[in-house]
Amino acid sequence: MKKIVIIFLFFATALSAEKIERLGFYNLQELLEDDNLTYKIIRSCVSLNSAITEITKEDHPELSKSFFETANYLYPFGILTLSKIKKRNYNDVQKEFMDKVSTQTSDYINFMKKNGVEKQSFIKDTFIGDDLDFCNEMRSAIEITISESKKLKSNN
Repeated sequence: MKKIVIIFLFFATALSAEKIERLGFYNLQELLEDDNLTYKIIRSCVSLNSAITEITKEDHPELSKSFFETANYLYPFGILTLSKIKKRNYNDVQKEFMDKVSTQTSDYINFMKKNGVEKQSFIKDTFIGDDLDFCNEMRSAIEITISESKKLKSNN
């Protein structure tokens, strides 16, 4: 029986680790060329920011608010990308996106809590800080693209 439990824990850990992976390995050009990768990154960024929102909301509400804003900013772009991939309308994929984000948010929270116990920090000695930077770059790229698009439309 012990062997079965150990094997189950090994596979459960492996499955969880697969959902949480370093995002900074990708560059923005790769994202522009691959909708599936774009979806994966946006979903992960929404999940990561949501997890940090949850972890920090009691002790650091102002800090928590900035992570919440980033998650909410990226959220519709994740749904739009999934909608494009699945060739279904926004409303049809919204629940699927939210379910995936919810699961991945829990995975991030568990990962950070485990690190908090081991390292006395949710982020220390992990890739989470780099991923947050990457997610902020992603948000900035989207904001710049939208701003430039608006300028082009107003000039025409």
